[in-house]
Amino acid sequence: MLKPLNSNSLYSNCGNASILQFIDESDRTILDIGCGAGDTGKLIRSVYPETHVTGITCSEAEYREAIQKLDYCICIDVERDVLPTLTYKNFDVLSFIHVLEHLVDPIAVIQKLLPYLKIGGKVIIALPNIANWRYRLQIALGKFEYTDGGVMDKTHLHFYTFYTAPQYLIEPVPQLKIEKCLVSGGLPLGSVLNKLVGSKTRQTLDKQSCRWNPNLFGYEILMLSKKII
Repeated sequence: MLKPLNSNSLYSNCGNASILQFIDESDRTILDIGCGAGDTGKLIRSVYPETHVTGITCSEAEYREAIQKLDYCICIDVERDVLPTLTYKNFDVLSFIHVLEHLVDPIAVIQKLLPYLKIGGKVIIALPNIANWRYRLQIALGKFEYTDGGVMDKTHLHFYTFYTAPQYLIEPVPQLKIEKCLVSGGLPLGSVLNKLVGSKTRQTLDKQSCRWNPNLFGYEILMLSKKII
């Protein structure tokens, strides 16, 4: 095995709850590519205890965390290494949660993993939206600066919008058919709106704004596709 490129990196959070809307109890086996410290897999298993989650990470530090939270985890560079034999050959779900934007050739990685997905299986993708209002404003002011996390993460190699994400990541893959493309996000000045109208009304306004103009108010792009061939 080649040494992982980011052997000391550690990405950990509370798990990505946005993707739970795409998962149900029939999804018994999930391959989480770019699983980080295993937090999203742990969250999925807390909701669906019978679901088996296998993680892939290129970080040794993340692997040490994820192996304690997931059913199984492997530490490889998914772009350079040959995948080892996995417990399951026909997963119900492949998840790419905030990982494709970090890869040199994300389409090649999707196609590399598709043989591990059953016909009719789901591909779940989450990405940051570069066209969110906050970053439009920054660019309009002449500011384009990388950060240690978020949409402008300095390790991002690709940037996507609500409209280009399916065009660049799903349409070039003939085995996939997109089912849903939506966003999570909301209006500016959320804390001010909370005080003015209350949190429940603000949440309703956030949802309506994301439906009305997902490319402007969406912070995170969420896509669900099915493997058709």
